[in-house]
Amino acid sequence: MARPKLKLAWIEDRKKRNIACQKRMKGLMKMAEELTILSDTKACLTFFNRDDGKLVAWPSQEEAESLIERFYALPENQRNMNADDQESYIKTITKKIEKKLEHSRKVVEELEMDHLMLQIQNGRMLADLSQTEVEKLMSYASKKITVLTRELGAEHPYTSVDEPFLGDEIIPKATGVAVAPEGGPGPYLDAI
Repeated sequence: MARPKLKLAWIEDRKKRNIACQKRMKGLMKMAEELTILSDTKACLTFFNRDDGKLVAWPSQEEAESLIERFYALPENQRNMNADDQESYIKTITKKIEKKLEHSRKVVEELEMDHLMLQIQNGRMLADLSQTEVEKLMSYASKKITVLTRELGAEHPYTSVDEPFLGDEIIPKATGVAVAPEGGPGPYLDAI
């Protein structure tokens, strides 16, 4: 059976506090011993109880002092190699969160474009879209075509020859906007 979640708060009763401290110290010492055996490393623990002024060291006070002296004998760059102060830790966490956020934004944008393409496939008119939506849709379609072409390992027939691609033949490159042939649906935007 799992232990119930413990409320972390100051224990008012001194006797109960000392008992809890002794239990936790024994538990930490046991974990440290297991860790040193499993990973073949050196470790030490020191506890100072303010109530009775005792210093408790594991495995022994001499071994703990020896290990701490060896640590301080190392060059400062080696001592601080894996150490993080609060600022660098927060920066690291912030970068990870920003990376996740950027990934989420890309996923949301891709889902929005998929939804927009589905709407167009189901009859929504291109004239109903804003210029920003059209530009995003063109960029998204271009990226999708490139990815699918790479995945299929084939070249698009128009990529090796200097010919227009996907109706570009009616869009002059100089102005960016062209009028469709008579009877056409309306203006087209250049992909540039």
